[in-house]
Amino acid sequence: MKSNDKQLSSEPIKGHSAEEATEVTQAVYLTQGEIHAIQKALLFLKFECEETASLLYAGSPLLNSALSKMREIDVNSEFIQKFHACPNPHAAAFMREKLERSYAEEHVPHERTEEQLAEIWRSCMFPFPVEAPKPQS
Repeated sequence: MKSNDKQLSSEPIKGHSAEEATEVTQAVYLTQGEIHAIQKALLFLKFECEETASLLYAGSPLLNSALSKMREIDVNSEFIQKFHACPNPHAAAFMREKLERSYAEEHVPHERTEEQLAEIWRSCMFPFPVEAPKPQS
């Protein structure tokens, strides 16, 4: 548990907004098999699922945080960290195409700044490092 994580008591969270409640941590006990399954599901959602609607989850800061925590406690953590330390051209090409399709499917195109596009790109590409932000279509 990180030092800034708040431990959840058995008492209901009174007087906290829904946003504040998402910052409270709870202990969850998972088997190594469950940890692998969840990681595989999240990576599938990001880098193999063709549906553009999956981008809502692929770029989720909360899911990225959960994936990061699972990678840290995985018995294969060292290998996983090394594997994801290098850019992945295949994953980048897949994500770029999926994002471009998503932008093209918008009924009302959204104006996005370069900074917003870069953040979307970084979030969707996690856990891989990114060399350059996603160019605007």
